Amino acid sequence: MSTEAEDDAALLAAARRGDVEAFSEIVRRHEHRLRLVVRRILDDTRDVEEAVQDVFVQAWRNLDRYRGEAAVFTWLYRIGVNESLARRRRKRLETVDLDSPGAAAVHDARVEVQPALSVESADTRDRVRAALAALPFDYREAVVLRDLAGLSNEEVADALGLSVSATKSRIHRGRMQLRELLEPDLGD
Repeated sequence: MSTEAEDDAALLAAARRGDVEAFSEIVRRHEHRLRLVVRRILDDTRDVEEAVQDVFVQAWRNLDRYRGEAAVFTWLYRIGVNESLARRRRKRLETVDLDSPGAAAVHDARVEVQPALSVESADTRDRVRAALAALPFDYREAVVLRDLAGLSNEEVADALGLSVSATKSRIHRGRMQLRELLEPDLGD
């Protein structure tokens, strides 16, 4: 077990005893990586922030369900994926009559102000996001965990419930498809 995993296990044990500061440290350690994962499933930044908050609320309420068989991040990851997928399903069911009063306000409320970025970097970011979104979910999930969340192959395998070799295969195939999707943009 790695030092981070041991520290996480100790923090989780303290959180189970009601230590809010220990749980806050777990949040601090894993919030960024979890946000990256959730962002790849959900598009709306507000949805991402709400989903990440909900993941930690669910984790706090269900501390007794953590069995310690996987890393703490793996447990949080699973909660995050489940929450994100549930939000996507609910969002698909939401419909707005575009002719109804207030529909424009709903649309305007969903428009987000981006920080000032150069047109080129914003365009590149959008192309990469679109290419990631075009990947089959299994490949996207593996690539995001490995390359964006920074997990090791073993951690990705654990999070996905796969063997390490199957995980490496998914990552490789996902990267190859991503390269094919981005090649026209790379000028190769």
